Amino acid sequence: MSSNKLRREYISRINRVIDYVEHNLDKELSLEMLAGVAMFSPYHFHRIFKAMVGETINDYCNRIRIQKSAAILISQPEKSITEIALDLGFSSSSHFARSFKKHFEISAKTFREKRISESKIFQNSNFCKPNSNKMKEDFSGNYYLDTA
Repeated sequence: MSSNKLRREYISRINRVIDYVEHNLDKELSLEMLAGVAMFSPYHFHRIFKAMVGETINDYCNRIRIQKSAAILISQPEKSITEIALDLGFSSSSHFARSFKKHFEISAKTFREKRISESKIFQNSNFCKPNSNKMKEDFSGNYYLDTA
């Protein structure tokens, strides 16, 4: 198989995992299960995902969960923070609180209270931006590896 064809195949498999993660944030997303989605061994999947995306699969899943929680905090003010955390697959509200504060440098409660939709936190934080310049945004605002 040519290297270009192999690269496209690997990108397709990694994008399949990205889609799966986006649609299954409420489930446990283990390395073994995601490797199965990509049809790689866990060892190779971990290495390939990190090389292609620029972050580990665990870091990617956590970042996507946190970013989605931020959007829900603003768009669904009637939902409790704990409910949002559990809906997105966090094991506890305290785990969610630590992860959210680490990512945004502000608590989820403060984030919601201030309704920071247009402020600096969105413009110069990690919000809805991939950690890697290897990722490209598609027409719907989702990020995928570029096949070019």
